[in-house]
Amino acid sequence: METQEPPKPALPLLILLALASALGVTVAIALAGVAMMLAAPAYAGEGSLLLERRAGLAQAELLFAESESDEEGHQRIVEAYYNPFDEPLAGVYLYRLPRNAVLERLAFTFGAVEARPALLTRREGATVVEPTAQLAPGEILRVELEYRGRAKCCWLSSVARASGP
Repeated sequence: METQEPPKPALPLLILLALASALGVTVAIALAGVAMMLAAPAYAGEGSLLLERRAGLAQAELLFAESESDEEGHQRIVEAYYNPFDEPLAGVYLYRLPRNAVLERLAFTFGAVEARPALLTRREGATVVEPTAQLAPGEILRVELEYRGRAKCCWLSSVARASGP
């Protein structure tokens, strides 16, 4: 007489599939959050300072943002960020320039130290992505950014007229 094995329960397999699905959804949500965090500052009206932590990027606390402009299309932005963490962290500064804008100046000031110009190449109408030195715990980074709208920028034509015949 043959003995028939009882069917194996499907419950452990269902639990494993449910856990895998939940983990997949959690990872997808986390990655979407990181993508939104990286994209949002680039399209915001102000800049953003992301601090590089072991667990990933974290946003520095914005203390203030000031802006001034003139009729000639020159825009000056001054922002201050604070490292709220208990460790020194390097940062990445992000700022979305308006279309047809030319970045003229970007400088970082750490605490009371003299302003240090960032190393830049000429950039037009793009997102400024600039690494910073480490900020100590509680240290403040002051950012000064200046740009000019390209349509109103006439430095090329004025240079050509000044050196022309």
